[in-house]
Amino acid sequence: MISNLKLARVKLSALENAMFTVENCIASDLEGRKGREFEGELLAAMSEFNAVYFPRKDFRYQVRMGMIDEDSYANEMADAFLPKYYDLVKQHDICCEISTDEDGFMGSWYHKSVRSEIEAAKRYIEDHRNPLIRDLLRLILSRTVRSSRATTHSDLATLIRPVTETYYCGKHSQVCKPLFSMLAWWRRYSRDTIKRIAEFSSLRTDTTQVCLTGDSREINLFARVADYNRRFGSQIRKQKIRGIFSSPPYVGMIDYHEQHAYAYELFGLPRNDEAEIGPMRSGKGRQAREAYTEGIADVLLNCQRYMAKDCDVFLVANDKFGLYPQIAERSGMRIVKEYKRPVLNRAEGDKGAYSESIF
Repeated sequence: MISNLKLARVKLSALENAMFTVENCIASDLEGRKGREFEGELLAAMSEFNAVYFPRKDFRYQVRMGMIDEDSYANEMADAFLPKYYDLVKQHDICCEISTDEDGFMGSWYHKSVRSEIEAAKRYIEDHRNPLIRDLLRLILSRTVRSSRATTHSDLATLIRPVTETYYCGKHSQVCKPLFSMLAWWRRYSRDTIKRIAEFSSLRTDTTQVCLTGDSREINLFARVADYNRRFGSQIRKQKIRGIFSSPPYVGMIDYHEQHAYAYELFGLPRNDEAEIGPMRSGKGRQAREAYTEGIADVLLNCQRYMAKDCDVFLVANDKFGLYPQIAERSGMRIVKEYKRPVLNRAEGDKGAYSESIF
């Protein structure tokens, strides 16, 4: 859905009008408005507090020089700010608690004011007559909802527990807060979407692209492309595919469906958790590594049915278990070269050394 929307041809004025209507729906939501008023005062109080107790350059310098024990000092200061936080909660009559016993992902990971804004946006989006505009609005809402989960800034990839109060954030070296409104994120992402679509429209060529959903170990690519576009399917069957550039899952690193549980639940999309290769829930033990090796090799074997003889395959992988030579052998291929690539920008702000290979 995401990839095909990126490739779609859309009337920007119609999308822009719809985006502003959704923005007004969110801005008019009473519960969300209460959350925004509370959040505005909270931000002002945090800014004042952080300027005194976590001055940006001075604080990080003192930590590096061993003049301050970051953990003990940060926890003490974060606790010192909590009375101010709860005074504002009481003053604005904000429900800041989240029950993990509530039904579904949305009930467990979003504050009440954010859930109210989500529902206000969704009601308009689901009633939109134009299916392309409707799906683009869904995509913006999905991106907005992902950024509005009640989690810390360092737990974006793997959720640990919902956050109900202010906390010390190691990523930003200051006191941070959970989100009580998604309006700012909707504004940012909706405008960014318009910018991206407009830029791509000026660059796109007169060629055909499609993203297909399926299990790459067994998908019949010729048939599926032909179902989408008969002429395109005939061309691929005749010329075959020249290359692949992909980043497969890594062993035991991520449960991909769970990472996007908010979107599956929000839009009622079908899940295929059991078909994931190398999920985190299976661990990184010998059995998991063997299943992963077999799975990736099966993908490559199936791909070869559709590829030209002089094809190139580029796979980005964190191969700390050294599985890719075996994967290449099992799939009747060979590794021509391995490039090392440092990973510098990570969502969680983890400063640990980390690199990947491009095979």
